[in-house]
Amino acid sequence: MEREILQQFTQLYNNQNILSDLINSGLNSRYSNSELHCIEAIGKLERPNGTQLATLLSMTRGAVTKLAKRLLQDGLIERYILPDNKKEIYYRLTSTGEVLYKEHEVAHTKWEERDIVFLYSVPIKEQQVILDFLQKFNNYLQAKIQEESL
Repeated sequence: MEREILQQFTQLYNNQNILSDLINSGLNSRYSNSELHCIEAIGKLERPNGTQLATLLSMTRGAVTKLAKRLLQDGLIERYILPDNKKEIYYRLTSTGEVLYKEHEVAHTKWEERDIVFLYSVPIKEQQVILDFLQKFNNYLQAKIQEESL
């Protein structure tokens, strides 16, 4: 049964990716999920820095630095420092990055609207079991991420 559950997770992930690629072909073919989520985080945070992004994205600071470098090269974000703190580097979206951020937000809203219809068809008791399981599994994965990050 455990392997079947893992296979279903794999199939779910693959189906979500296929559907996402079909619906948002331009968005997903140009940028990875990590890049899009980094852009989303920069767009939502007030003054995002590497540490905040790493925490929010559950990544190492090194991984965020690599992502930021690619996004900087593509002209989607820019770095800045505050006059009273020359050490800390912050990020903000460029106008091109803002366009991509808004495209991603629209795609995300469409995804929620599409899949919530299915979730409405699942009885509340089953939804609670699914939610409890997913929370436990996500906590387990977060702990593994922390272990691997050390």
